[in-house]
Amino acid sequence: MKKIQSIENVRTYIIKLVILMIFAGFYSCANQQPPGGGDEDLTPPKVSIISPKPNSVNFRGNTISFEFNEYIDRRSFQDAFRTSPQVKGDIEFSWGTKDVEVRFPKDLDKIDANKTFVVTVSSALKDIRGNAITEPFSFAFSTGSKIDMGAISGKVYGAGKNVTSIFAYDLNKSYDPTLNLPDYSTETNSEGSYTLTNMATGRYRVLAVIDDDRNLLYTGERESYGVLPYDVDVLDSATKTNADLNIKLIDAVETIQPELDVTKYFKDSLNIVYTSIEYNSLIVLPEQSIFIFFSRYKPTRENFTQSLKVTDENGTPERVVYNWKNDSLVEIFSANRFASNRKYNITFPLKTGIDTIYNFSLPFRTVSVNSFGELKGRVSSEYTEFVITDQPVKIELTAPTLIPLLKYSFESRDTVFAYKNILDASYSLFSYIDKNNNSAYDYGNPLPFDYSEPFVFYPTPINIKGGWIVENVNINFVR
Repeated sequence: MKKIQSIENVRTYIIKLVILMIFAGFYSCANQQPPGGGDEDLTPPKVSIISPKPNSVNFRGNTISFEFNEYIDRRSFQDAFRTSPQVKGDIEFSWGTKDVEVRFPKDLDKIDANKTFVVTVSSALKDIRGNAITEPFSFAFSTGSKIDMGAISGKVYGAGKNVTSIFAYDLNKSYDPTLNLPDYSTETNSEGSYTLTNMATGRYRVLAVIDDDRNLLYTGERESYGVLPYDVDVLDSATKTNADLNIKLIDAVETIQPELDVTKYFKDSLNIVYTSIEYNSLIVLPEQSIFIFFSRYKPTRENFTQSLKVTDENGTPERVVYNWKNDSLVEIFSANRFASNRKYNITFPLKTGIDTIYNFSLPFRTVSVNSFGELKGRVSSEYTEFVITDQPVKIELTAPTLIPLLKYSFESRDTVFAYKNILDASYSLFSYIDKNNNSAYDYGNPLPFDYSEPFVFYPTPINIKGGWIVENVNINFVR
């Protein structure tokens, strides 16, 4: 009897062990895990084989397949997979070890017997260690006897580090980016550039959208966007280049004027007073105002205005105008402009305790008349809808490395321009055609649709040197 019970116990133990091993095997298959040991893998995955081969014609069937050089995060592939045009219905993904077969609900040649399909895998694709591909990849095949070869390429500005989706809509169809999927789509690469490939001939409307919900639709009032200043005519075997878009960022956070952003100010040694100019700064403009922020021990406005002194290198006092932004932040400037190339010092006492006084000092020097340069160039346009000299062209120079931010705005109504008295610094240049004459760049709107204003981001920095002329800065509005 004891022997029989012992056999039963062994049998029960073996059954439990087998069940546990089966469960463990199932769990390990269902949850992809990177192999252990070795150096940390930081390399993004690559596609080693695609079927059908890129640019194949006369495709038949409802499956395509990918093989990768390493283990892929399966969910990321499903999120990254796109077709243009979008195939309706449920798509199935059948996985092998490092490969996947994508099965469409219907033979593609039955959907359209003479259609070029573009398959895109976006930068959402990752391996099982979380390494994402650096830019999307795509390939095309056709159910007919030829491949469409039209293309649009350009660059997206203003998106920062956000991956931006590019949507193209055939204007022979109904246009509503909030309801209708694009006829073609892709994403920008890490440098903001994009290319829509294998497009059929026709006229298209192109949008850039930071598609937060990845649904290939524009969600109005929530998603950032860019609109071209024109619609694009795509021709067979031709690429429309320089189709650049400028992103309008939609952000719930209220933006702060650069000169009021105290996080960019210079702090004193005690971390009490922050100022918009650096201690011993040599680049203060004669007309420049100076912001003073009190992180602690803020004085009353009356005490501050009575105790603050601004004197030049000869001890001559300067008459000061005050503009209080709030009880902690005040803007001061000279009532008569500071003199050029002269030393000044801002001083005031600040009570930090019952019996303690902090004597604040901020010396600086204004720039000399030799610190300014000149900019010359030309304006041209490929637009045929208007004459460039009939439109106000705005030219904005920004020195992003200077604190506070230095910006010049000019207007040109001629094909040539020349601007003097620009401070020695490195500038970015942004120019736009102010078609509605409101002195502000208009981004357009996806819906109700409105074109953006034509714009140019100059490709290289403009380095202004004191006493020198920078010439041949050519601003061309490409159509």
